[in-house]
Amino acid sequence: MIQTKQKPKTRKYRKERAARRCAFVATAEVTDLSTGTRLSGRTSELGIGGCYVDALNPFSEGAAVQVRIVRDQGIFETPAKVVYCHPKFGMGLAFSNMAPDHRSLLETWLVELVTQLHPTS
Repeated sequence: MIQTKQKPKTRKYRKERAARRCAFVATAEVTDLSTGTRLSGRTSELGIGGCYVDALNPFSEGAAVQVRIVRDQGIFETPAKVVYCHPKFGMGLAFSNMAPDHRSLLETWLVELVTQLHPTS
């Protein structure tokens, strides 16, 4: 039997999880655009509209950031906004103004993830 962590059933939690994301681990660098402060972390989830970055000292909700996700298949970079924060754990980011080539890379990664989860043969 697989055990899963119980998540709170609060309205805020449902709002946070409204976008569909897949498990995805990669190196991430997030820079606060107002201060230039940079932090390193790792993604744990990725979707077409955003990601979750595990970080001990995440930026606060509402911060405008630049996110850079590095994987051996390429580097994804885009502006984003911190839409929620879990102090000492990480933050949820919503992507914005994605360049077409970065969106294409993101879509390629997501297709790869879905294909691994649901093989056709």
